[in-house]
Amino acid sequence: MSRDYFAEVPPELILLLPPLLSTSSLNAFALGCYRLCEILQPELESRITPELAQELLLWAAPSKPHIVAKLVSPPHSVNPNSTHGYLHVAVEAGNTETALLLLQAGADPTVSDPDQGQALRVAAIGGHVEMMKLLLDHGAPVDEHVRCHYRCAGSSESALHYACSLGHLEMMELLISRGANLESIGYHGTALGFAVRSFEIDAVKLLLRKGADATVTVPLFPGAALPPETNLLYIAMGLQHPIDLHRPCIPVYPPRFKSRLAPAVDLPEWKGLPMSEDQQQLMALLLAHGASKVITMQTISEHLAPLALTTEYTEEEYLEVVEKMIEQAENAVPDVLGALYDGVLRVDSKRKSAKRKEGRTHKVKTQNMDRTRMEEPERRIEGAGKELGMAVDSAL
Repeated sequence: MSRDYFAEVPPELILLLPPLLSTSSLNAFALGCYRLCEILQPELESRITPELAQELLLWAAPSKPHIVAKLVSPPHSVNPNSTHGYLHVAVEAGNTETALLLLQAGADPTVSDPDQGQALRVAAIGGHVEMMKLLLDHGAPVDEHVRCHYRCAGSSESALHYACSLGHLEMMELLISRGANLESIGYHGTALGFAVRSFEIDAVKLLLRKGADATVTVPLFPGAALPPETNLLYIAMGLQHPIDLHRPCIPVYPPRFKSRLAPAVDLPEWKGLPMSEDQQQLMALLLAHGASKVITMQTISEHLAPLALTTEYTEEEYLEVVEKMIEQAENAVPDVLGALYDGVLRVDSKRKSAKRKEGRTHKVKTQNMDRTRMEEPERRIEGAGKELGMAVDSAL
């Protein structure tokens, strides 16, 4: 049947159909053409119960702002803070338009979902920077309350922690500029601990420039017996999980130890040397900002036997490799610091130089224009340079 057919059907006849159809069937029928939709829309809206309105809002929140706007307004006036988590759904979808409508209708950005945390944290996980700006502008706390100790998994990561793990510099800059606490504790320690754990060099540089503490103690392997925590330099060295000789059920073993235990999953064997440029740079940055090699060596010495079992090295060889790694990182400190801070100073210097140059150029242009205005009458009186006079006239 052609859609044009309904253009000739009287509205009174069309309105006889709703009592015979369910709401879903009536909605499908109304989508047949614009005229049907126009005639049947009031009937459809009259069927929207509070329960149905909530379901529709949950469906519309990710991508349908026009429907969201209708549902949060009278006569429906759905409460955007109900247990359905409409704001979290919009944030997870990255739709700033629907999120803004919900916030304007009273959605509370501080409400925390049991599984996802607050909306800002959800936006950080998705990498939605514009959404994060919107939430912060509407009162979202930049540091979500950490509800458990760092050895607990899941809810102990803040938005900044996620940004550091991703190495998302724009997101980090935004959160820090809004007052994010660099030293708040999460599953991998502070923000710097998350960046170091993920080997995000640029994120580490940014945090250090902002004043992050490189001397902190962070969890090494949360929930493990050996050792539970250490410093950031140890993390940067990329050492494998030490084998607990008293817990043979641990599922990862090196080749020469695995023969004594049950079959398990393999990890790439740790060699230590040669180090990658990024690893050397990371270790040098931490050493330059106070990370203690003494604490690192103390942790390694206390657990040398189980650490060596994760490699093909003897204990003496393992210790020698570690010492050489630290020595190479120490030798790289001057160059790394120069690149970190001189680069910043050079950028600032270039900006200042450009501003000074722009100011001088503007001053010269102003002086030239003033001189031209003063000399022009004399040129006219003397009758000199007719073409130049015309050019000056046109310029003024």
